[in-house]
Amino acid sequence: MLTTDRVLDQKQCSTGPVFGGSVANGFAVKKGSIAGICQDGTIVPAGTANPPTPIVAIGGICDHGQDNTGTSNTYGATTGPGPVDMLNGCWALPFDTAPTWADKGKPVYAVDDETVSLTETPDGGTARLQVGTLAGLETNGTPYVLIP
Repeated sequence: MLTTDRVLDQKQCSTGPVFGGSVANGFAVKKGSIAGICQDGTIVPAGTANPPTPIVAIGGICDHGQDNTGTSNTYGATTGPGPVDMLNGCWALPFDTAPTWADKGKPVYAVDDETVSLTETPDGGTARLQVGTLAGLETNGTPYVLIP
C-alpha cells in the first residue's frame, strides 16, 4: 500500500470523462493511487480489505491526496471526504510480475492501490477488479496500463 503521494509517468491519449468521488469515512487516498469505488459511491484505496461496502469498480488514478481518517495528517486543507477526481488515461504502473509484449491488450487487475497484475484470481483467492488493459511497454521495459 502507498504511504506517500506519487507522480506517475503518463502517455498522452484520448480519455473519457473524469469523475470525482468522496473518500469513505476512516480512509485516505494518496495522489497517484488506484481508487476503488464502493457500492455506496465512496472511494477507498484499491485492494482495501474491509471497505464500508463492497468495492464494485476501479475509478482511476487519484489526482490528489485526501485524508478522511479524522486523525492528524499531512494534507492540511484536503481533509474530510473530498471530492477526489479519479483520472483515466495511459499510466506507468508497477506490476507484481513484469509483463511482455505478448501480454499487450490483456486485462490488468488491481493488487492494491499501487500495484497491478495480469492475474485476476491469485492462488484461488478473491477476484481482483480490472483496472484496464496493458497498452504496451516503453523501450526500457516500463509497462503502461490504459485505464478507460
